[in-house]
Amino acid sequence: MNFRLLRLDQMTDDLWIAFDRLRDARAIYDDPFLDPVFARLVAEVRADTRFGVAFEGGEPVGFWPLHRRPGAWARPVGGPFSDWHGPVLSEHTTLTPHAFLKGLGLLGLSAYGWLPQVAESETRLRFAGANMTALDGDWEGFIANQTQRWPKHFKKMRRLGRNLERDFGEVEFRFDDASDETFELLMALKREQFRRTGRHDVLAPRWAQALLERLRAAEGPRFRLRHVSLYFDGQHAASELLLQSDKVMHGWITAYEQAFAQYSPGNILVQMMLETMAAQDGPQIYDAGPGLDHYKRHYSNYQLPVGSGVVRARELAFRPDRLLGQAWRSGERLSPARLAHLMTQSRRRLDQICLAELTPLRRLNGLGKAFGRTAAALESADTD
Repeated sequence: MNFRLLRLDQMTDDLWIAFDRLRDARAIYDDPFLDPVFARLVAEVRADTRFGVAFEGGEPVGFWPLHRRPGAWARPVGGPFSDWHGPVLSEHTTLTPHAFLKGLGLLGLSAYGWLPQVAESETRLRFAGANMTALDGDWEGFIANQTQRWPKHFKKMRRLGRNLERDFGEVEFRFDDASDETFELLMALKREQFRRTGRHDVLAPRWAQALLERLRAAEGPRFRLRHVSLYFDGQHAASELLLQSDKVMHGWITAYEQAFAQYSPGNILVQMMLETMAAQDGPQIYDAGPGLDHYKRHYSNYQLPVGSGVVRARELAFRPDRLLGQAWRSGERLSPARLAHLMTQSRRRLDQICLAELTPLRRLNGLGKAFGRTAAALESADTD
């Protein structure tokens, strides 16, 4: 078996065709983040993007877009925005992600949206459930089932519907809002949310903004960006950007106006979107990702495992930075619950900075702020 790690300009038309075929051949890859178009658009705005290709008998049997970082380390392509990631493999190959990384000369990959395929690379990962909604074109059946499971929530939604009719003359849902104004409102809301919650602003880097602009312009038979929005009497109430494949609508960037919080505009947006999806011939699966947000729980009817942690080419990588990471993760497992939670939050914040920021100055600035917040939180934990 042969391996190559290629830049965007080294990817030939034949390789793109082969990538498309491998992705189309297996149902587990029917997700927009695993589409070659997504990887290509990321590569256009990030020079550290590489395409790992595995060959058997001269034919490609695996593709793995990723970012090659210093120290022979890899990060998911498009991170921190790629909610699902991993290699796209032929169903006829025995190649594992572990061997793929090793063949590419990489030590490992930091994963947070790992698509499980084989046990070998997953023994050290932590798994959560991605919240999925299967509509099957039957809105009445779906909503009846969810109401039976969550009667209090849907009673609340009926009450909110009556309140909307009372307080607003027009409630407008847009299933495909292409306006610049709505997009800019969503971006401003999301960035304000990052500032308010102390999270790193992953939308600030130039490459992230350039990627969003390319995604807005990209539209093909199976991959596109979709913006759904909700307006009350002409006022923006909530928005969600989704990436769409043949079968899946993946919820991606979402925010709502605090002024309308009493109406739960995020829940209303999701419910209207799902009802619209069920009535159309397009994707019938909504992927809300992991987490315990109320809308994810109340509108999900099954889950898929998604992994986070480190996928290694070798079990031991004797590099000081990697050993420090291993020690930190061990501390998370062994510390008291409150401290372990703070350590996990801090590590995830640092991961976001390392994923999003490409220049040393911006990375150092983000790390400095993150360490300040972590120190304050740890001091608070010690005094409680």
